[in-house]
Amino acid sequence: MKDGIITIKFVVSILTCLIILGCASAPKNARNYQEQQLVAANNEHYDKGKGYVVQRGFKEAKKVNLNALMQEIQKTSEKPDEVTIIWWLPEEFWRVNFAQRATMTEAQIERVLGVLRHYMIIMVIDGKIGPLGGVTYKSEETIRNSIQLIDSQGVHYRPLSSDEIDADTKNFLSMFRPVLSNILGPMGQNMQFFIFPSKNKNRQDIADAKREGAFSVKLGKKEFKWRLPLGSLLPEKTCPVDGEKLNGAWKFCPWHGVELK
Repeated sequence: MKDGIITIKFVVSILTCLIILGCASAPKNARNYQEQQLVAANNEHYDKGKGYVVQRGFKEAKKVNLNALMQEIQKTSEKPDEVTIIWWLPEEFWRVNFAQRATMTEAQIERVLGVLRHYMIIMVIDGKIGPLGGVTYKSEETIRNSIQLIDSQGVHYRPLSSDEIDADTKNFLSMFRPVLSNILGPMGQNMQFFIFPSKNKNRQDIADAKREGAFSVKLGKKEFKWRLPLGSLLPEKTCPVDGEKLNGAWKFCPWHGVELK
């Protein structure tokens, strides 16, 4: 689904401009206060003058291969008569996109991430291809009634209702809809966002793109699985047998069976 990847990247580019305009339009005192609060809340990750400190062992956001990241966060149905695409939009997706466009300050980026990191955001397209190539898309209500998030312990989560989502997050996601509709037409109009809690009952992250783990999204009878961490966020590893560069999340070479370096 290369076209889908390109489209989402383009949409994020436009959205970045909207965010910058929104940040610029906020009263200066309010912006300064919000930025100070965000920096204080994330002090262990922040270094004035350098921006946000890169976690040891991970790539700097500006150096992550965006296409590789997009491929990892996207899952698709393999059935030829279905158009089913699921995107997991973790914090790293936004951070990498924003960092590589270099149009937002670190404080502006953190302002957005400070809102989004409270949730797991899943974007879904689900449709059936007819005999003549027309696509019949499922409605938001139909998908909502069939979608579940499943953590590594097998606990199932249903999407949060509108009342359980804060106003900033709803406003942020609402910026996507007209852009998607204008660019993709019917497909864009039928891209549905579902918001899940980011933490379990023990206040632990359900999924962390930079830590070992797993989760899945179940859509009716279909299940799509993610294994973590995402390899695109890690430096590539080397096979000691032939020197081939391989996925940073892999521990062993799948061809030689030796531990990667």
